[in-house]
Amino acid sequence: MKNTKYILGIAFITLLMPACKKFIDYKPKDDYQITADDYLKTADDYQKMVVGTYTPLQWIWANVVIGDVASDNSVSGGENATDQLGFQQIDDYQIIPNNAYLTEAWKSCYEGINRANYLEENKAKLDFTGKDALYGEVYFLRAYYYFELVRLFGDVPLFVDKRLTVSESGTLQRAPKADVYTQIEKDLNNAIAVLPITNIQKGRITKFAAQALLGKVLLYQNKFDESAAMLENVVNGPFSLVTNFGDIFLQDGENGTESVFEIQYSNASPYYDWSNPGRGQGNLAVQVCGIRNLTGTSPYGQGWSTNLPTTDLAGAFAAGDKRKECNSTGY
Repeated sequence: MKNTKYILGIAFITLLMPACKKFIDYKPKDDYQITADDYLKTADDYQKMVVGTYTPLQWIWANVVIGDVASDNSVSGGENATDQLGFQQIDDYQIIPNNAYLTEAWKSCYEGINRANYLEENKAKLDFTGKDALYGEVYFLRAYYYFELVRLFGDVPLFVDKRLTVSESGTLQRAPKADVYTQIEKDLNNAIAVLPITNIQKGRITKFAAQALLGKVLLYQNKFDESAAMLENVVNGPFSLVTNFGDIFLQDGENGTESVFEIQYSNASPYYDWSNPGRGQGNLAVQVCGIRNLTGTSPYGQGWSTNLPTTDLAGAFAAGDKRKECNSTGY
């Protein structure tokens, strides 16, 4: 009897379906996608999109660790031989094509570039006060992401006029490293021309930040004289050294007098989303690189002891170097 009721119920619904014309004729479309036609209509829309272009900066926390463990400065560390395999592969120069940290760096940087290019596509759509300076931030961010990519991978796909669509993904050829650096320099010079020297909102890019990054980019290309001239702008800027070097790594030292540009993290939510590796509110590097089983009165919490410094690095410090002293006391 139960089965008969179910069959009758289904038959009844089937008979009714032709009358539900809306349901029958519904054509799926991108209802959940906010397009440029629906968005970027106000100055506030542009501001929010630029903030979104900053976001991938938080996802590439491991890039510094990658550089360290690939050199003689540190070893991968961790809890045991199977901990942080991606870093161990880099440390041992046994990198596989799907190394987790290199894959995340590639994806995150190109996500940032795509967001910057989305704004570039729609630059002419609306004029508003402060637009030029806002786009200075966009060009800095695109240069930053490309700089991370070219340092890690050398020749990489280069596109700046528009977003890379799904159909185009995997079709672009790698551009020569020299061409990528040329674009980075162009973006940073464009940013320097329009950015303000100060910004009341912490973490927002300024002219000094763009000059500092350009100086570093020039240094990586062995353009030493040009680099020195560019960095002099920053040295002569409104910055000063702290008395105690170790203080800049404490929470109270964030965005301090030495800070030219800092990636901003929030501590209002869990520092890391374990269900989405690489993405979270807080700086995972603090936990990953912290000292394991730390005791005593150190101002820092415990960590996992990844990116352990080597004796070669310790021996490279000159006697009395305050940086080494801070490290030896738990900083």
